[in-house]
Amino acid sequence: GVQDESIPRRPRVLELQENKPEITHTNYPTWEQGASRVLYWLATCVQNHMLSHIRDAKTPKEAWENLKKIFAADISARKLQLRQELNNIRQKEIFVLDYTAKIKSICDSLGSINVNIDEDEMVQVCLGGLAQRFNPLRTAILARETPPSFFNLQSMLLVEENHVQTKTNTSEGQMFFSDSDSGEDEVEAEEVDSTYPTKGTQNFGKKTEVIEELSQEGGASTP
Repeated sequence: GVQDESIPRRPRVLELQENKPEITHTNYPTWEQGASRVLYWLATCVQNHMLSHIRDAKTPKEAWENLKKIFAADISARKLQLRQELNNIRQKEIFVLDYTAKIKSICDSLGSINVNIDEDEMVQVCLGGLAQRFNPLRTAILARETPPSFFNLQSMLLVEENHVQTKTNTSEGQMFFSDSDSGEDEVEAEEVDSTYPTKGTQNFGKKTEVIEELSQEGGASTP
């Protein structure tokens, strides 16, 4: 009968024994051809710096074992790196959402290499790296018998962040108006002082009047 082209074909499965057969074995040509194909597939799936580990392998099994060792070493190094990043993370001056997203990203990366971080540890890491402005809230949370979930902790931190920001803006506004009032008072004082002569000017004026009076008296006594 005619084969229906709309029905997807079942992919061919390459069955290949692990150990290389003897050259005199009847299956050797077939095995060698299949092994070459598998090695080619592996070579196209790895990065260039790893090709030497495949070229040196005499069988697909040997090449696969070499790749497993390399990836295992990379995973161990990656695990240590991510663990160190998680333990040393600090909020500093970044916003709460950015801080918690960074923690979540590191935990997700650890989960991708089969290192699961439970929610209690995520909460501890988050509390340990908070900025000083969150010290009152952190103390209150640590005093609770049951720690909040990571999501609830994030919500609490967002509320506190908004409260701290509002308080800071209010304080800055009060300082601004206080400085403005002080400046206006100084200007008014300068204007008032400028309408009156100084003490030296008054003395100078009195001295001038005395000189004029003496001059007039002297002129009147002259015959």
